[in-house]
Amino acid sequence: MIAAAGQTAEAADLLAAFGDMAIARVADLNGNGAGVAAALHARHDCTISLVDLTAEGGFPAKPSPWIATCRKELIAAGVPAKRIDVISKESAIKPWDIVINLDGFGVHHGARALAPILQKGLHADSVLLTEIRKGSGAFPFLKGRGSCETIGERHDGRAPVARVLFRPNPPAPVASDESWAAIATGLAGAEGFFRDGGTHSFLYVPRSADTLVVTFDNLDIAMTKREERRPWGYEFIEKQGWSMLGVMAGGWTWYRDPWVHAEFDRLRAEGFFARFRRVVFYGASMGGYAAAAFAPACPGADVVAISPQSTLDHALVPWETRYRAAWGYDFSGPYGDAATVSAKAGRVFLFYDPYARLDAAHADRFTGANVEKLRVPLVGHRLGTALQQMGVLSPVILAALDGRLTPLDFHRRLRARHRFPRYQWELFQRALARGRPGLARRVGRWVLKNGGHPAIRRAMRAL
Repeated sequence: MIAAAGQTAEAADLLAAFGDMAIARVADLNGNGAGVAAALHARHDCTISLVDLTAEGGFPAKPSPWIATCRKELIAAGVPAKRIDVISKESAIKPWDIVINLDGFGVHHGARALAPILQKGLHADSVLLTEIRKGSGAFPFLKGRGSCETIGERHDGRAPVARVLFRPNPPAPVASDESWAAIATGLAGAEGFFRDGGTHSFLYVPRSADTLVVTFDNLDIAMTKREERRPWGYEFIEKQGWSMLGVMAGGWTWYRDPWVHAEFDRLRAEGFFARFRRVVFYGASMGGYAAAAFAPACPGADVVAISPQSTLDHALVPWETRYRAAWGYDFSGPYGDAATVSAKAGRVFLFYDPYARLDAAHADRFTGANVEKLRVPLVGHRLGTALQQMGVLSPVILAALDGRLTPLDFHRRLRARHRFPRYQWELFQRALARGRPGLARRVGRWVLKNGGHPAIRRAMRAL
């Protein structure tokens, strides 16, 4: 039986391994991860799918006995029945944020049965929590499909069993009658340009000579996750009538490509940036890193960076455990350490969650007098998504890109977080974790009085 609210010691340890992911949908493949699923629901109010997969990777004609048992245990742990669904056919598989496979495929059943889950059940930011018995062949099967990070090990009497976080490779661009080169050439028009360097490309869309916004994006996401297939921020910048230089990466490269560096050097030497009254470098996460790192190409340009990394050079940030695939890149040179080279920029607006440990550690490395640190507590790494859900992303970013944003204006707008469910839940949970149930009750009463929150309502009953 799962402990109350799914808070087993094992589940608590695994929550830390997931970091500050935004989690809305969770799947359990065999019921052995019910404790973890319940703990995730308690923290994120996510839905839980019980995937009735056979040992061969198909679906049984009748529900497996574990489905009813697991469902009862989840409900007893505080998960509402309406937040639990059963996946009993392949057509019902939709991408989950976390898929849990404990003591199942890769231990008792062949890992190749996971093929339909890997193909349809994971998106670019998903995590598969799985166990792999030594000699099972699961590691070779997963190799090439993504990266495996071992976070623990046990012995089941037969062989060592590794507990692993598997992250899929970025999806290949969707086959289309129109390639990115064709799309970008059309957007550039006669007055702009499109330059293709293979893994990376530059798209310049000319509009006003007043403002140029330089954005950074992952081409895989632009081509597979956005129906309009435009660079990140394209429509927003277009509405302002600003010119745009979109730098696109063909994967999670952190733009560590000599061709990219040479293109920025060339644009600077040709006086490209000098055509504009204002230049702003803008990006989030990997793109946020790039916005600060490449700002020296236009000294004095402003930077707007959301949840950026400062570098992935392990000699400088040995505590950074994410983005393993990029650890081998060279982060030296004039466009290397964003925390250092961005000193040549104008104002550097740095948006981050001070409670997201790794993001905060990167932010701490930005110590220049030109840095304006704008803290958005208790929303995690996907800060842009959180601000959008609060309804304040557009005005905040518009003011930052336009050079009008002040800390006072920002914090006034950030009051919207008081009614943001994730912020409410994190505040409530932190009060409990610090042994202050009275404070948690005060938070809970305010939330329930001002609109309600299902997870807090259930937790308040337990208090």
